[in-house]
Amino acid sequence: MKMPSINIKNFKIPKIKVYGIDVIKNFLFFFFYIILTLFIIATILAPSVKLFKKTKNYYFQIKENFETTQKEYQQLFSQLQSLKEKNKKIINNLQNHFNINDFKLFAKKYMQIISIQKQKTLPYKEKFITTSYLITAKIKSPEDFYKFIDALKNYKNLIRVYFPFDFVKEKNEIKLTFKIEVYNLKNRLKAEEKAH
Repeated sequence: MKMPSINIKNFKIPKIKVYGIDVIKNFLFFFFYIILTLFIIATILAPSVKLFKKTKNYYFQIKENFETTQKEYQQLFSQLQSLKEKNKKIINNLQNHFNINDFKLFAKKYMQIISIQKQKTLPYKEKFITTSYLITAKIKSPEDFYKFIDALKNYKNLIRVYFPFDFVKEKNEIKLTFKIEVYNLKNRLKAEEKAH
C-alpha cells in the first residue's frame, strides 16, 4: 500500500477573516514575534542572569567573610583597649624620658646620691631599649634602700634594680653601690636623638 503524498506547493493556509483582518495570518505573525522575542531574551538576558547570580553569591560570600573579620577585629580591639587601659602606667613609663635630676629628687627621700654614671644602652627584645646606670649613694639603713625599691613602682620611668647591692659601712652611714636599668621604647629614643 502506497502512502499518500502531500504536495506542499498546493498547500494553502485557510483564510478566516474577521472585520477584514486575516486571523490565521495575524496569529502566525504574533506567534513568530513571541518566539523571536523569547529567543532574543534568552540570548541577551540569560548570560546577564547567570552573571547576576554568580555576582550575588560572591557578594554574600564576601559579606559573610567581612562580618566574620569585623567581629574578630572588634574582639581583638576590645581586648587591646582593655590591655592598654590595664597597662596604661607602664606604657606611659616606657615613653617618658629619664631625667637624672628628677631621679635624684625622687631618691632624696630615701638616700643621698653621690653619683650616677650612665653605662650603656642596649636593645631589649624587638621594640625596647635599656639604659644602665651605676649609682653610688649613702643611706642610713638598708631598710631605706628597700623602701626606695618599693617606691620605684610609682616612679615616672620603668626601672629595674639589679642585685647584688654593695653595702659598705662608713661611720654612721652605709655607702651603697647598685645598678639600675631604665626601659624605653626604641622609637622614643630615636625621636629624642633627632630632637638633640
